[in-house]
Amino acid sequence: MGEGETGRRVVDNRFELEARLGGGGMGTVWRARDLLLHRSVAVKEVRPPDVDFAEYDPDGAHLLRERVLREARALARVEHPNVVTIHHIVDGGEGTYPWIVMELVGGGSLADRLARGPMTPAEAAHIGRGVLAALRAAHAAGVQHRDVKPANVLLRPDGSPVLTDFGIAAIRESTTLTATGSIIGTPDYMAPERVTGDRGGPGADLWSLAMMLYVAVEGHHPLRRGTTLATLAAVLHDDVPHPVKAGPLTPVLTRVLVRDPAARPDAEAFDRMLAAVAEAGPGAEPTSYPLAPPVPAPPPATTESGLVGASRNPRDHLRRPAREPRDAVPDPRPPLGSDADRLGTRTVTRRPGRARLIVVASVAGASLVGGLVWRTLPGGQDGAAASPGASAKRSTPRQRPRP
Repeated sequence: MGEGETGRRVVDNRFELEARLGGGGMGTVWRARDLLLHRSVAVKEVRPPDVDFAEYDPDGAHLLRERVLREARALARVEHPNVVTIHHIVDGGEGTYPWIVMELVGGGSLADRLARGPMTPAEAAHIGRGVLAALRAAHAAGVQHRDVKPANVLLRPDGSPVLTDFGIAAIRESTTLTATGSIIGTPDYMAPERVTGDRGGPGADLWSLAMMLYVAVEGHHPLRRGTTLATLAAVLHDDVPHPVKAGPLTPVLTRVLVRDPAARPDAEAFDRMLAAVAEAGPGAEPTSYPLAPPVPAPPPATTESGLVGASRNPRDHLRRPAREPRDAVPDPRPPLGSDADRLGTRTVTRRPGRARLIVVASVAGASLVGGLVWRTLPGGQDGAAASPGASAKRSTPRQRPRP
């Protein structure tokens, strides 16, 4: 790297550093300008936090340099839209730290997004599918990422994820580059088999992805403890708490976050489950059994007299006639203001509790009307004689005696 007359920092006389995008314990990522191709790029400066690291630990410095070069080679072997593209590498030779020039992803990281709050299950499933596609491409090329976490997932402006930082990727046919007793990866997201020292397989990356999605929807890490050792112990021995905000993503997480790698679904099955959640959209809830359609309430019972109402006699249903659907039953009520209405014979009601009372009132009213009519007709008590004989005597004219 050199500096121009204006104090500009230029790497390899070509990449001008403009702004710091982020960094961690092992380096810094810069936004830079490619002076040759006139485009914006991301330049990763890999450098230990201690500037004297190479002096008191030359073997560690050599290991770090080899790991950076290994990342570049790993990225070059994976061509996928969800894997960050590497453009160039700057290597100054032994005793220096390489620079990796990559495509610039302008949407920030998933860690930046989660700092603003958790995701919906559908949104997390969409991100998970993109990262899983990147992992499947890497696994097909013989590369295992070994450090899937929110900080290593970048987001394009359209929201699609890009997996980056393959610096500790394990290539099957190469030798291990880790020092004895060192921890390679982030303890929070390491699969249990890797904590025990096993290099693991593709299923270990799937565990890390599922744990990342758990954090994305729940808003916290279920196994993070106060120290690194306590966190590693929790990964090994503690059960992952059942998620409470994951909704339809819950069965996906519970199936992948199991300690036995052989019990986890493979990448293809994992993708199908994520696709179902992503396509369901917000508001979907998981179901473990088919839902039956709602059963409509039974129509009101019909009494023997044709009145609609409820009966308290449990045997009434044995003598009730079959009833047509409610919409097909004509309203038997007389029009308002009719003779029947004035006489109190409007007996149809929809209130079951009063059906029996109204039936009794109707019968009493009918009896009263019938009695009034009978008393006013001939032969009634208020008309002719009370007996047929009396009626015959009245109808026979009275004869005078003969002189």
